[in-house]
Amino acid sequence: MRITPFAMFAALLLSGCVSDTEKGLCPTAAVLAPTSAMTVFRENAPADPSGELYTVWMTNVKSSCDFDKDDKATDSKLRIMFGAKRSPTAEAASYRIPYFVTVTHGGDRIMTKKMFLADLVFPPGQASVSFEQVVDSTVIKPERGAKLGEYQILTGLQLTRAQLEYNINNNHFAP
Repeated sequence: MRITPFAMFAALLLSGCVSDTEKGLCPTAAVLAPTSAMTVFRENAPADPSGELYTVWMTNVKSSCDFDKDDKATDSKLRIMFGAKRSPTAEAASYRIPYFVTVTHGGDRIMTKKMFLADLVFPPGQASVSFEQVVDSTVIKPERGAKLGEYQILTGLQLTRAQLEYNINNNHFAP
């Protein structure tokens, strides 16, 4: 999994990390900064701003959860906010954007990772858009001896190695 090297640095690299909690029993949710933005370049174009087809980023994630006292488990609902931009054009365009939701334990151990696709749609003539995705259920049942506060939900865009290196080398993260 590509995210593993970054999971232990998540506490330092988080952006947009506000969660609703129920008496401290709900896990926090955050966007993992190195994977918060994705730039896609036109075919055969240079990998610099002049070659950009579009850029999409995660701006925030908000969570709410239900706590099951009998199971000592939480079921979180996530609302993930995105923004995107492209060069002005009269043409409409749509893209499928891969993103993930992971549950980490202790900041360095990935417990689960689920992949999702978001639909990015640019109406004709529109150069920027905002949209949201909802993930209805992320269940966390702590391991024996672990506390719910030791778990965190992280979201990010599923990047290629080249896209991740572009972000890191250019400090290209969500605005």
